[in-house]
Amino acid sequence: MPPRSPRNPSSRRRTTELPPPAARRSGRESARVYESIRRQILEGQLTPATHLSQQAIAQAEGTSNGPVISALRRLAFDGLLIHERSHGYRVCDWSEAGLDDLLTVRRALETEAARLAARRAGAEDIDGLQRIVKRMEKLVEEQRWHDADAIDVELHVEIARLSRSPGLIEGLARCHLLEVVRRRIALNERITGFSKLADNHRVLVQAIASGDPDRAAAVMHAHLNSRQIRKTQQLAESL
Repeated sequence: MPPRSPRNPSSRRRTTELPPPAARRSGRESARVYESIRRQILEGQLTPATHLSQQAIAQAEGTSNGPVISALRRLAFDGLLIHERSHGYRVCDWSEAGLDDLLTVRRALETEAARLAARRAGAEDIDGLQRIVKRMEKLVEEQRWHDADAIDVELHVEIARLSRSPGLIEGLARCHLLEVVRRRIALNERITGFSKLADNHRVLVQAIASGDPDRAAAVMHAHLNSRQIRKTQQLAESL
């Protein structure tokens, strides 16, 4: 048998080497710019339909165009920006119809997430959901409106995680992000029925804890559908 040719040590090194320092710096810069623009959108500093200049952002963030372009692409994927050929990027201008459609998509995904969570969540997972509801109770008692927005989304994110479905989790992550936008920017909405916030979510957690997928799905669907009903009632009262 002919002797084996020796391995090329340089080829082995290439498979284990870290990315070059310039690439790592560019990745960190892109993440930093992404977080900065994302925060400005969520806080309303960048209002809907605002056009974003790559050069202006690069100058303001003290970086080059490359990290800015990467960050803008990621924000467009998240649904926070719109890219138009020959016009560049602008902040989404969320219409009533678009937001209603978002809620429809979210309701479908979250209903299935609750169904899967009821099947797959363990005792420790349920304990975690109950701890979030207890924090809600404290916020209700203290009437901390803005914090309630955040913990409401946190609970739904955790239920999505308990579905153990990567595709479902990814799809809902985008819905939850845009839900924050919907509340804080587009509609400037305060949670209605705030005194019942913890009670409603406690019922939802109990349905998931029951281990009955159909019950969990039905409660989640009703929970999200009630938001649409309240919104319609508010609109009718304002006319």
